[in-house]
Amino acid sequence: MSDIKTAGFASSDIFAALKTSFDGLSKDEKDKLIKQVKGIFEFTIKNSENKVETFTIDLKKDGSIIKGKGPNKADAIISINDADFVGLSQGKLNGQKAFMSGKLKIKGQMMMATKLDTVFKQLAGDKAKL
Repeated sequence: MSDIKTAGFASSDIFAALKTSFDGLSKDEKDKLIKQVKGIFEFTIKNSENKVETFTIDLKKDGSIIKGKGPNKADAIISINDADFVGLSQGKLNGQKAFMSGKLKIKGQMMMATKLDTVFKQLAGDKAKL
């Protein structure tokens, strides 16, 4: 878990918590989530100091949440600043509004990004509004 947490990135705490939740799922629960999502999400997060960090949620085969780019090509690449990602994950910022206002940018399969809501609700509870 400590390999995900990054100084200066509040979002890294959220990714670490998601990883802990995912790792705590039973094999059947993991398989069910992977079957529902079938995708790889790469997050490019920029903090207030303009430093950039990448996090990857791979729910295509084995399932993993890591810091950095994953070994497989992402289906959706999401770019967002650190504070907005935290707001999104806490349900304080609406994903559609963030996208429409340019706070959230998506490259690749846009429809895949809609499955993030499933990921966050299963791993982080009902607060997320992605």
